Amino acid sequence: MVKRCSLFVACAAALLLALPGVAAARTVPPSFFGVVPQGSLSEAELDQMKGVVGTLRVPIYWAECEPEQGHYDFTAVDAVVGSAAQRGTRILPYVYGTPGWLTSVPARPPLSPAAAGAWAQFLRVLVGRYGSQGSFWAARTGPRLPIRSWQIWNEPNFLLFWKPRPSPGGYARLLATSARAIRSQDRGAKIVAAGLAPVGAGLTPWDYLYGLYQVPGAKRNFDVVALHPYASTIKRMEAQVKVARAVMRNAGDPTKPLIVSELGVASGGQRSTFVKGLAGQAKFLTQAFSLLLRERQRWHIAGIDWFTWKDLATPNPFCSFCQGAGLFDLSGQPKPAWAAYRRAVASAVR
Repeated sequence: MVKRCSLFVACAAALLLALPGVAAARTVPPSFFGVVPQGSLSEAELDQMKGVVGTLRVPIYWAECEPEQGHYDFTAVDAVVGSAAQRGTRILPYVYGTPGWLTSVPARPPLSPAAAGAWAQFLRVLVGRYGSQGSFWAARTGPRLPIRSWQIWNEPNFLLFWKPRPSPGGYARLLATSARAIRSQDRGAKIVAAGLAPVGAGLTPWDYLYGLYQVPGAKRNFDVVALHPYASTIKRMEAQVKVARAVMRNAGDPTKPLIVSELGVASGGQRSTFVKGLAGQAKFLTQAFSLLLRERQRWHIAGIDWFTWKDLATPNPFCSFCQGAGLFDLSGQPKPAWAAYRRAVASAVR
């Protein structure tokens, strides 16, 4: 079945390539350009982002915010949401992880009736706090930037993030629960599907997306598709986006927005085809952003989030390039990729 789906998608992608281009892109909003940090951010780092980085894609870990059922701690989330709003930077949260009072495995999604009910309640609390009518904003005297887009889970096609094994059908159930909960609190909120990455331990993004669309009614429960088209070359990155769009087109969802909610290569670190050196990292960013901006209207690209803001001190055992993928090095000094990022924003945002 998987082989037949892959062949079908490949043929659809070939047909998609033949479509004519469209008129010149409309104005690009500042929120189009984002960054995915790997840890907490200082006030000085947030100041560096001001006027350049329009969106911060950050995790909201259910287990940290609700360590005991019904007992909430939003201290960390309040800090980043408030600091970002102060600088005019939007937040795109991805809500992830099941707490220990439901399971000993955080990557096991909340699909049982009891867990799904608790998940829905947590989402209602989140939207009631940070959404369009959120209590967090009502109590603020500073700038208000309510969260209007909510990304559900992260890379569910990857065995690392979805236990016991990736399941498009299971994820469709999580999306249905999530959409009902979020829209009950904010009718205008956007549901962003989890980013799908080309991982070995799991399903390919296109086979997973195909499976998701096969679930009756699933496409009603997300407003945006997300992709993490990690690749060692621009052509391979481009191919992933084209195939994803082909899947969407053939599922009768041709104009739904797609965000690249993670994309990156490293300047240094472990031996990997994703490690490009300082100049190579900047070149990759420039070429990737240029391509996605050029094809923004045809591919319905709604945003690009670079992974990541700053290098890590230690290697990530599950990622060969994450350690050196930052726009800044360990000492906080900007790399050439930061200059490339700034140039991309300056050329696109008028």
